[in-house]
Amino acid sequence: MKKTFPLLALLLVILTACPKKKDQIADNATTAQLVADSAYLYTKEVYFWNTLPGIGTYESFNPRKFVGSDLVKTADDVIKSIRALQPADQFSHATSSEESDQIITGDGTDWGFWVKSGLVALPDNAANTRWFVPYVYAASDAAAKGVKRGWIMNKLNGSELRGDQASVDKLNALFFGTATSANVEFIKPDGTTQVISLAKTRFTENSILYSTVFTNGNKKIGYLVFNTFLGTQAALNDLLAVFDNFIGQGVNELIVDLRENLGGSTAMQDRFANILVPASKTGQTMYRYEFNQQLQQGNFPLVKKKLGITSNDYFSVSTNTETFMKNKNLALNRVLFIVTDNTASSSELLINNLKPVMDVKLIGETNTRGKPVGYFPIELFDKVALYPISFKTVNSVNAEVPYEGFTPDKIAVDGINKDWGDITEPCLANALNYINTGSFLAAAPATSLKTTTRSVVSGVLNQLDEKRKRNVGIYYEPKNR
Repeated sequence: MKKTFPLLALLLVILTACPKKKDQIADNATTAQLVADSAYLYTKEVYFWNTLPGIGTYESFNPRKFVGSDLVKTADDVIKSIRALQPADQFSHATSSEESDQIITGDGTDWGFWVKSGLVALPDNAANTRWFVPYVYAASDAAAKGVKRGWIMNKLNGSELRGDQASVDKLNALFFGTATSANVEFIKPDGTTQVISLAKTRFTENSILYSTVFTNGNKKIGYLVFNTFLGTQAALNDLLAVFDNFIGQGVNELIVDLRENLGGSTAMQDRFANILVPASKTGQTMYRYEFNQQLQQGNFPLVKKKLGITSNDYFSVSTNTETFMKNKNLALNRVLFIVTDNTASSSELLINNLKPVMDVKLIGETNTRGKPVGYFPIELFDKVALYPISFKTVNSVNAEVPYEGFTPDKIAVDGINKDWGDITEPCLANALNYINTGSFLAAAPATSLKTTTRSVVSGVLNQLDEKRKRNVGIYYEPKNR
């Protein structure tokens, strides 16, 4: 069941039927043909780059050439064909309605943890690569059985896991396949091993993985690990509760850990930004959405009909400009973000929106993902959800998130062998040192990880990350207009 913010009657655009266009879609068309037709026609209407010549007409594009037995793959192939026309678009896709709901609400069936590769020795090769757990969701079976960030997933059903293709294939089959149970041997930070029988279960993700307050003299430093921008009231309540606690403890400095946050709800981003922003910025522009000219000029008959929209200004710039409205009595002059290449979309939107209005510092081992564009889901037959890129965002000084991502102010290794809140973890250690002394650390803290760069086997390892990243992003949530 979807849970939504009560002040928004329509948090997500869900279109549940297929368009009909005379002499284009026959009455006796199959469901797969209708999915292919709809994927093309909806994408052509809302796609941010919808004037590209290759999109053509229904007849010239012929979406039914992509029809197959799998409805999601049929829609995805149509969208990928259009995506291929725009090099900047690495994101448009289709997924199942079930996966779409899970992305938005965090409610779904999952293993409850992820893995990230790291080197335990040099040289940089497959033999020295291990698979670390970067996070675990609290309500998952893995968490219930004690799995924590920093553990190494050493064996899967008795087979050793390293940085080779066979290991990546096994992990892909586990995380994206049909298996519902697995025996996993973990290596803990103290070197001991534990074999755990894990189950894939249904639960709701917790967007806040960890929070605490560090004290150094008169500095009260709030530290928050925020893993996803879920579009639910429960997620908002959790966020507000953490900041109520910070305010109660007198927090006057803040570190927000976004290293594994791939994005999500723009409405949740708005609420987060309004907590962090200085009160003096209330009423100033936070950011604006920019849609294609067809949408901005009110020419969107398919979307208009399905949403019952009567105003042609629904996608106009003036209607889609967000302003700061300070929330909570938290007075900050600056905020430090911990980032990686898994910091994307709404995470980058938050950073980009705050940069013009307060001091922002980034710490991490790589640039952020680089995704200034987003989408809203278009659902077909309660089975397929289309995600064609439909807009980009720009902040109050007309700057967008760079496609190459934000470069950290301090390069520091992602200490994936350390649990949350460990002050020896390189990124957190640098953030704390900067707050306490005004400078980042000159030398990296001691760590058993030699490096987490994956130069030799990156092509293999990226196969796992890419499958995870395709179903996440930045989601536009239309308001009542």
